[in-house]
Amino acid sequence: MTETVLMLTVAERVLSAAVVSVLLAGTVSAGAVERPPVAAPVKAAPSLAPSSPSPSPTTAEPSPEPSPQAAPKKKASLLPPAVGPEKPQAGCPVPRRPNLPGRKPTPRKPPIVAEAALPEPVATSGKAASLYPLSGKGLWVTNFKETPVDTEAIVAKAKAAGLRNIWVRTGGRQGYYGHQFLPELVPAAHAAGLAVVAWDFPYLSDPVADALRAKQAFADGIDAFAPDIETAAEGTYATAPRVALYLSLVRTYAGDKPIAATVPRPTPQRRKSFPYKAFVPYADLFAPMVYWSCNEPGALVKQSLSELGALLPVHPVGQGYDMGEEGGRRGVPTRAETWRFLDVAKRGGAVGASLWTVERMGAAQLDALTAYPWPGRYTGAG
Repeated sequence: MTETVLMLTVAERVLSAAVVSVLLAGTVSAGAVERPPVAAPVKAAPSLAPSSPSPSPTTAEPSPEPSPQAAPKKKASLLPPAVGPEKPQAGCPVPRRPNLPGRKPTPRKPPIVAEAALPEPVATSGKAASLYPLSGKGLWVTNFKETPVDTEAIVAKAKAAGLRNIWVRTGGRQGYYGHQFLPELVPAAHAAGLAVVAWDFPYLSDPVADALRAKQAFADGIDAFAPDIETAAEGTYATAPRVALYLSLVRTYAGDKPIAATVPRPTPQRRKSFPYKAFVPYADLFAPMVYWSCNEPGALVKQSLSELGALLPVHPVGQGYDMGEEGGRRGVPTRAETWRFLDVAKRGGAVGASLWTVERMGAAQLDALTAYPWPGRYTGAG
């Protein structure tokens, strides 16, 4: 029987193919009554080859089916589920305190260097090579000249909390005292994958003298510098010319390391008097103090990101202390408030976020800071 099939004439094979084509056409036509027509795939025409005698017909091998392609993997989100606004806590709103008789603000003394005697800002070129040292989560250390800094404990706490930066005070009216602990803190922090940010409190009464403390801090190996420039209520002479002169000098000393301008968060009153725009040519980032008291923390973060983020990148500094002593709500913020602060900051595009200050923050706040997933991008010492 096999031999009979092989001996079929060419005409018989053509006739058989025609019959099959007719039967297939009938099947397709019958199916077309039941469903809308679907365009048949167009097959590529077979390539033509010179005919050669063959002792027997060859059977065409079926084309291999294409291997299924794996669907692209979705990137895992690093954000936890979003949380809604926090409700006002107990003690809010804060009752107004009666004006104490005879209490008046302490007048400021004239600055050491008069405004008219200030030199022009120095010429600068370029800014920081990266903001890595300021990325992710951080905590602030408030230490003074006579305060011992427990390097081992601070580094261990920051590492256990998954932080990326330690902000430690290195000077102010007491002069520069970073040399007392930075030679030990900087290498220990770097070994733990942490950046060291030196913060200073310049009053700008003599901007040139204030800037020299930044120069000393950079010489001691810090990764970034954060001048805490406050309003006149804190005794600071924060005028645009003084800020520009001071920061131009700090920029020169910083080289390609970042400057985080720590400033009060914008309010209607501060917008009129505080020289935010004077920081822009020299600073790399704004670190607004977002201390919420009875306000909703997320709302204040959004406002700071919106206003200051139009000028520079932002790393908000959250409330990690009891504001009752200065007229705010009594008690440290809750874990939920702290989580909300961090969550809105990260979702809003902040470079990082931190809490002031480690000596006064509550255990629940440290727990929120530890648990919130924000690894940062710090990959090495500057």
